Amino acid sequence: MNRTKFGVFSIIALLLISMSISLVAAQTAYTTQKTTDVTVGSDGTFTATESDVGVSYVIEGVPGATGSVTASVYSGNPQASAIIPSGISLSHFIVITFDMSASDFTQATITISYSDGDVVNIGQPYTVYKYVADSDNYISLPTTVDAAAKTVTVTLTSIDDPLLAIGGATAQPSPTSTTTWIILAIATVVIILLAVFLVLRWRRQ
Repeated sequence: MNRTKFGVFSIIALLLISMSISLVAAQTAYTTQKTTDVTVGSDGTFTATESDVGVSYVIEGVPGATGSVTASVYSGNPQASAIIPSGISLSHFIVITFDMSASDFTQATITISYSDGDVVNIGQPYTVYKYVADSDNYISLPTTVDAAAKTVTVTLTSIDDPLLAIGGATAQPSPTSTTTWIILAIATVVIILLAVFLVLRWRRQ
């Protein structure tokens, strides 16, 4: 019987570890990604709107320069250990990756669309924050907010693949999402049923 209990507990522990790893990975994996080809026009600008990821670009640079820009929207903070300013909550994490020569790039105006769900725990006014790898923290950027259109706009002056997030004063503690609770409930039921099945099977043997 001791071997049976040990076997059951081992299986449950492995399942719980696997579930935890899956949940963490799901929280930090990007949910949407879109690459846009860039050709700077004769007026020195390139403009594009990618509704799939809710991002619009106005890229300024050398006329005729080419390249691409990729927006990756994450379901959680890819830099979970980074320092966030006190009293601030961040949401809607996006990495903007420029694939073009730095000498061809002048600046880029990035407009990010958000939904009510993206800012549910954040108080207005909203501000875009940028992750700085050297100091492992998030800093605020000058931000233009259009509350009616639900957009925030910032200007980037380098192509260092910035990680951006929408931030504001913490409105309330972030609750566990409904989806996460559902996943946990289903996983718990499956683990219990599997444990019961294994115990009954081993007892019969």
